[in-house]
Amino acid sequence: MKSVLALLLLPASVFATELSSKTLQEFQAYMEVADRAVQNRPHNRNSYLPATAESGPQIMPYNGHGPRGLTSGLVHDWVGAIFVPKAKASDAIAVLQDVNRYKDIYAPDVIDSKVLKRDGDHIVASMRVVKKKVITVVLDTDYDVEYRPKGDGRYEVWSRSRRIVEVEHAGGASEHVKPPDTGYGFLWRLNSYWYIEERDGGVYMECRAISLTRDIPLGVAWAVKPMVTSLPRESLLATLEDTREAVQARLR
Repeated sequence: MKSVLALLLLPASVFATELSSKTLQEFQAYMEVADRAVQNRPHNRNSYLPATAESGPQIMPYNGHGPRGLTSGLVHDWVGAIFVPKAKASDAIAVLQDVNRYKDIYAPDVIDSKVLKRDGDHIVASMRVVKKKVITVVLDTDYDVEYRPKGDGRYEVWSRSRRIVEVEHAGGASEHVKPPDTGYGFLWRLNSYWYIEERDGGVYMECRAISLTRDIPLGVAWAVKPMVTSLPRESLLATLEDTREAVQARLR
């Protein structure tokens, strides 16, 4: 309670930040390396994480370490996997493509979702999401998503954020969005790679999520650190579990 009261007494300007061009360039260089790693990855049963029906979701930092520091920013790189017995790759893809139901599948984090454009295996999706950890932030987000069939019950899904903006007074008469790359800076970019594979009588779903956030300023680390360090992992874990539940629902 004391921390919440202290937070309310602080002006919003204490937390305000802005994504610099240097930070963005460093993140783009990181993503180029990540893209090459996915493109060069041998697609076989030797996956990053040995998820099974018995093990439940598996999750870990992709590089075995914590966030990577950039100029005034942090890269969070997590990989997680989950297995759904008796399901097919088509079931998993159907759930991931059902963007208009994301607000149901991924509630309460996603409060609105819709397809803006669809052209074959390419989708432009829009979502309004809520991030809450000491501070509550509402974000409007748009993504370019490409579904890449690889044959033999295997798919890759590449997702790239194209717009992430903070929403002030969401749902109220004075609702408005901040300019891109300004505000709290708790999520500037979010890119992901899904790998879907039918095997062992079910479907294996793996997701590597790479996000860019602000760094942790001195003085208000108690409020900022939980949002930028624990939420990337928690969000990926929740996404895997919610996706599994939605895939299982298709089998009933």
